Amino acid sequence: MPNYSTLTVRQESEVTIAEVHARRIYLKVVEEFREELNDVLAHTRGPVVLDLGKVSVMNSAGLGVIIATHDSLQKQQRPFLVANLQPVMQDIFNRMQLGTLITATASVADGLQKLQELQEPAVAVV
Repeated sequence: MPNYSTLTVRQESEVTIAEVHARRIYLKVVEEFREELNDVLAHTRGPVVLDLGKVSVMNSAGLGVIIATHDSLQKQQRPFLVANLQPVMQDIFNRMQLGTLITATASVADGLQKLQELQEPAVAVV
């Protein structure tokens, strides 16, 4: 993976974890964030967890990047979720009702667990 200015990317099993290390996603940072996240998506396969634990501010364009990422991955049938929302970001997420579209978990570990549960076949109870 190349070095990015807004993201740190790692693989855990088949899951790509993109940690956003920019505290503020707005103005010119949004375009870098968009380009870098698109590059990550183009060069990886499988589920993606977007770790927003360091993000304290994001404008509507930044939220648009997250929604577009969700839509793109959904078309590819690749699971996507966000993790580690700070209180302000959680409030924005709730107000915009993004939880009805995008799964959010309290931590990356919780997100990995959720992805594992989604991939496990359902067991019929008789």
